Amino acid sequence: MSYLARKKTSKILILGLAQSGKSTIIRVVTEGKIPSKEEPYHATIDYERKQKVIAGTELTIFDLGGQTAFLDRFTGELSEFIFSGVKSLVFVVDSIEIKDISRAKYYLDLSLKKLSQFSPEATIFIFQHKTDLIPKKLKDEVKKTINDYLSSGVTQKMKYFSTSVFDDSIFRAMGDVYAEASGARKTLRPLLETFIRHNGADMAQIFTKEGAPLTKVKEISRFEHITLSEVKNFFDAVVERLADSENQKSTSILVESDRRVFIIRFMESGLALFFGFPKDLLREKNEQIPSLYNKVLAFSSQLKSMIES
Repeated sequence: MSYLARKKTSKILILGLAQSGKSTIIRVVTEGKIPSKEEPYHATIDYERKQKVIAGTELTIFDLGGQTAFLDRFTGELSEFIFSGVKSLVFVVDSIEIKDISRAKYYLDLSLKKLSQFSPEATIFIFQHKTDLIPKKLKDEVKKTINDYLSSGVTQKMKYFSTSVFDDSIFRAMGDVYAEASGARKTLRPLLETFIRHNGADMAQIFTKEGAPLTKVKEISRFEHITLSEVKNFFDAVVERLADSENQKSTSILVESDRRVFIIRFMESGLALFFGFPKDLLREKNEQIPSLYNKVLAFSSQLKSMIES
């Protein structure tokens, strides 16, 4: 059997009303480019597909046009084609356009009905989007109001995220979608936990190369708080090194602070590994930095073999 014949595939739907921000979300999380706030709006006509490989699984991301005519077709005559074989549905709601919330709820309910019919095991995500535009003192109230309204009468479990393309919230949210759709959390997490247990990292994460976190390990202190912005300088340095050598498919960088050693490795599979090790523990174990660096390279090779197997 050829590699293409046995490659794992998964389908993600990005759905919501027109101008809710769906296409920009996809562009940001697949290209890693933060848009300008003055960037002109371009409506998606019908639907567009984009492929992305995460941990050996090829994801097909459907960006569904949000105009009423398209939404009626997607939930009507095209519903079997659109909603069959779906692993994850992301429903995007513009948190500023409250006047449209009832119409968003109408299409959410239709979508959930079709999903129950054609992909009952799919995971459902609600992105309350453009939260950067909500006054800080109103954020919690707006979030609760929208989420309560959308969940009214819904029996399926839905995961809620407040998102903006101008901070790390969209990467965190899409990291969860990616991990669910690809099965990455189930495959990557045990491997990462084993490495952490044997090597004493107190910060650890596996990202997509754009910065979407794919793993969660509860035992790691501060693990939930690691964001792309915290390691942005390290990532920028790696990207710069990649640009200097077109033939270099994988690259690594090691950075030291007063208290920690940080190692970041970009893999040719599109994943980025991030580890932070406390220097006091390294001294206690008499662990030399070159040895630690080699262990990260070995982990990278083990991860590559697992993804390709």
